[in-house]
Amino acid sequence: MPATVKGSVVTAAYDYLRATYGEEVWKRMLLRLSYEDQDLVKASSRTLAYPVAVDGRVLAAFVAEQFEGNRMLAERELRRGGSSQADTMLHGVFSIFARLASPKAAFSRAGSIITSVYTEVDSETEAHADGTGGIIRIHGLGESSFVAPWQCGWMERALVHFGSSSPRVIERAWQAGRDASDELVYEVTF
Repeated sequence: MPATVKGSVVTAAYDYLRATYGEEVWKRMLLRLSYEDQDLVKASSRTLAYPVAVDGRVLAAFVAEQFEGNRMLAERELRRGGSSQADTMLHGVFSIFARLASPKAAFSRAGSIITSVYTEVDSETEAHADGTGGIIRIHGLGESSFVAPWQCGWMERALVHFGSSSPRVIERAWQAGRDASDELVYEVTF
């Protein structure tokens, strides 16, 4: 069964892109998609389980339209989007968790928080012995292009909410030049 993400999560991301880059950019991006994908994007706020593959195509089309495929610029801007979404979600859906967690506790639950918004996706977390971070592996998002920098920004901002002063998150497949990977391996330092 194909992976899905909660419609409210992608709608929040799309709202951020529209507000940040404008309606004209958003409209031009939509024209890069099939009619079927356009219909799904327009219905995202009314959708409980939104196809991850469509979200990947939206982000790929957005990067092509707005950043002309420039990966460095795309990474910087998508991290900003993930950071903004973390602020929104940590003051909303995950606000109780945000008040109770330390960076170490947040790291231990980060994989399960990410996978809680998806179906057909799982995670593994390995902490470093020194307690300063570790590895989070997410499996099942291979059809979600450009999700890695978005999630890196989300995680870094979340760690700031939990008290980290200088978190750093990188994703190995993205660093190797791949826009998508079924296994995303995040190296987290807090």
